Parts: sequence; C-alpha cells; structure tokens
Amino acid sequence: MKFTYSSRSLPAAPTIISTNDGGVWGTVDALTAGLIVALIGAAAFIVAAVITARPRIGRLPAIAGQPAVDPSPVAIGLPESARHFRVFGWMLVLLLYLAAVFCLLQSVGELRIFFHWDQWAAVFGSEVDARAEIALYSRFWAAIGVVLILIGLWAQWRLRRRGM
Repeated sequence: MKFTYSSRSLPAAPTIISTNDGGVWGTVDALTAGLIVALIGAAAFIVAAVITARPRIGRLPAIAGQPAVDPSPVAIGLPESARHFRVFGWMLVLLLYLAAVFCLLQSVGELRIFFHWDQWAAVFGSEVDARAEIALYSRFWAAIGVVLILIGLWAQWRLRRRGM
C-alpha cells in the first residue's frame, strides 16, 4: 500500500483564534503575540507569587552549624500547612519548567519549518504560505518558554530562601 501526500488530501490547519460562528478573525501580529506572552507571564507570576508567599511557605532555618552526617536541608520546625505549600510550590516549579521545555521545543519545530521552507512548501503546497507567520510563531513560543523559565527560577529562589 502506498501513501501519497498532496495538499488536497490534507485537512485544514486548526485555527487558534476563531469566532463563535466558525469564522476566523485573522492572523496574529507581533503586538498581539507580545500581549499574549505578557498575559501568560503575568498569570504565571501571580500564581507563583501567591503560592510562594512568605506567610504561606514559612521561613527555612539558617544553616549555621549543620552536622556533617546529614548535609541535606530539612524543613525542621515548619507548620504542616507551610510544608504542604512548599510541596505545592515545588510542583509548580516543575510544571513551569516542563511547560517551558514544551514551548522551546515547539519553537525549535517552527524554526525547522522556517529554515527548510522549500521542502515544506514542496510537500504541503499552498497550506504553508506565510513564512513570516512561522517566524513569528517561533519567536512567540520561544518568548513564552523564556518567561516560564525565568518565573520558575524566581519561584525556586523564593522556595530556597533561608532566615537570617
């Protein structure tokens, strides 16, 4: 059995921005993409700030004369709710890093299409006709990935802070 690829047999590409009646609003420009990145970053920042707030996660004790037998930092003396919020905070950091890796891989995939444009155009024909949009999508995914990494690093720093 042979499989042939033609642009006529491919389903229409899914649209991200559409109206309720099935129509499409249009393409995303650089300003809109920047606003979307800013909104996603602000939402992630607010969630990380709420979860890693000092009253919620408590204050780790300072490392002064820690015994050499157990060098691992332990949250001794923290209330149970603070420990729960710390675990939740570390899960959020992990989620932010995983989402950032996804976004960066998505960006690399878009860059692959951008740099091998002739090959993709030969296979898919008129389905891929906006090279500038592909470049914008690649920058969009890369920007989201960088923002999520920075927020993850900030939340991780807040979770590791110690009392003086």
